[in-house]
Amino acid sequence: MIDRDRIIAYVSEVRAALKILKEYSKLDKKTFLSSPVNIRDTKYCFIIAGQAAIDICYHLTANLLKKAPVDYSNCFELLSESGYFNRETLKKMMMMSKFRNLLVHHYIKVDDARVYEKLSETDTFEEFIQSLEAFAKQ
Repeated sequence: MIDRDRIIAYVSEVRAALKILKEYSKLDKKTFLSSPVNIRDTKYCFIIAGQAAIDICYHLTANLLKKAPVDYSNCFELLSESGYFNRETLKKMMMMSKFRNLLVHHYIKVDDARVYEKLSETDTFEEFIQSLEAFAKQ
C-alpha cells in the first residue's frame, strides 16, 4: 500500500532543496565558485533532493512492483516497468542518483565546476515531481 503521507513528505524535501538550488543557479559561474558556502550548500541540497527522490522510488517499487532494486539507479530503472512514469524522466533521475552517490561517497573527487553545471539540470527533479502528481491522479 502506497503511503501518501510519506510521499508528500519526501516531495516536500525535494521542493525545499530545489528552491535553494534554483537560487544558486542564478549566480554566474565565477561568483558561485568563489564561495565555499555556495558549493557546500549546493552539494548538500543535491544530496537531500536526490535521497528524497530515491526514497520515493524505493517506496513505489516495493508497493507497485513488489521488487527490491539492487542499487539506487536501478530503482528508477525498475520504476519504469510500472508504466506509470515517463521513461526519459526516470533515465535522468538515474543520473541524478549517480550524482548523489558521487557527492556522498567520492566527494573529494567532485569538481566544483561540475556541481555548478548540474544546477542546469534541476528540472529533472521537477519533472519527477510532476510525474508523481500525474500518477496520484490516476
